[in-house]
Amino acid sequence: MSDTRTAQISLTDDGVVVVRIRMGARQSMTDASENLAAAVLEAAGRRRPLLVDIRGAQPLAADVRRQYSGQRVVDTFSALALLIEASTLGRTMGNVYFSLARLAIPTHLFVEEVREGVARCRRLLLHPLRPVFGKLLHGV
Repeated sequence: MSDTRTAQISLTDDGVVVVRIRMGARQSMTDASENLAAAVLEAAGRRRPLLVDIRGAQPLAADVRRQYSGQRVVDTFSALALLIEASTLGRTMGNVYFSLARLAIPTHLFVEEVREGVARCRRLLLHPLRPVFGKLLHGV
């Protein structure tokens, strides 16, 4: 597990990299770089699914959002799920990120985490094009 100023990053036993942005965190370019570097380290050289909990995060500035939208994300992760606040702001943050990022990996927004289901994300390692997240978390 890694800790940065704005996030806690870990690798589950089932091979999912989980990034939990700290409550109220406003991320700078430095924070984004550190968080992404820590997530890449947790991936340990393998393409893995990524679950990012942004429920308590502040909206990202455009340059920070671009940092999280680069080729490094696609090269390191097989899928991306954002766990968002069940609010208009949460949905807006998630949708804005996905619409601007246009990542070449499966993506999905969720408002509720089902802990026992996250383990099944591991299937994305074997079948990266199959939409698995919808069975793992309750989507919006």
